[in-house]
Amino acid sequence: MSESANLPMNFGGIDEEVYSSFDAAQVLVLPVAYEGTVSFGTGTGAGAMAIVDASRNMELYEEETDAEVYKIGIHTLEEFAPRETPEAMMSDLYQRSKELLESDKFLCMLGGEHSVSAPVIRAHTEKYHNLSVLQIDAHADLRDTYDGTPHSHASIMARVVKDLQIPSVQVGIRSISADEAIALDAGLPTKIFWRKILSAEPIGLMRRLIR
Repeated sequence: MSESANLPMNFGGIDEEVYSSFDAAQVLVLPVAYEGTVSFGTGTGAGAMAIVDASRNMELYEEETDAEVYKIGIHTLEEFAPRETPEAMMSDLYQRSKELLESDKFLCMLGGEHSVSAPVIRAHTEKYHNLSVLQIDAHADLRDTYDGTPHSHASIMARVVKDLQIPSVQVGIRSISADEAIALDAGLPTKIFWRKILSAEPIGLMRRLIR
C-alpha cells in the first residue's frame, strides 16, 4: 500500500499509465455526481469521488485469485455531472453510457443516488441480451412514482422491472410500501430475499442466489 497523497486520483491509485490509460484499459470507471431526488440525507453527489479517493488506499493484490486485477487495465473517467432535473439526467447519462459501451470495454458506474442506475442499465440492455439485475438494498425502490417523478431514487427498480422488463433479484430488503406490495403480488419479474431471511440463514441464502 502506497501513500495515497502521492498517487493519482483514479480508482485504485494506479500510477502506471500502461494500466490506467483509456486505450490500455479493459475496464472503465464512470463517477457520476448526482443527487437530484434525495429525500432524506444529502451528500450522495459526492459519493462517487469519495469511493475513488478511498480506493487509493486499498491493496491491489487479490489473495483469493492470486492476481493483481488492476493489470487488466482500469481507466477512471472524468466525473460526469448530468443536468439537474430527473428527466434530463436520465437522457444525459443514457447517452453517455451508450457512447462508452461502444468501446467494448467493461463499464462500471459509481453514484450518486440510486436513480443513476436506470439509464446505465437501459444502455446495457440495448447492447447485451439476457441481462438480469442484482440489487442489494434495504428498500425495494418499486414505487411507480415518488415526489412527483417516475425517475426518483425510490422508483429505480420500477423502471427496471416494469419499463425495461428485466428480471431482477433484490437482496436485503427490510421494508416496502403498501403500493409496492400490491405491485409484487401482480407478478413483477423480480424475486425478493428479505433481510430477515438473510439474517437467519446467510449461507443458505448465498447458495440459493448463485444457482
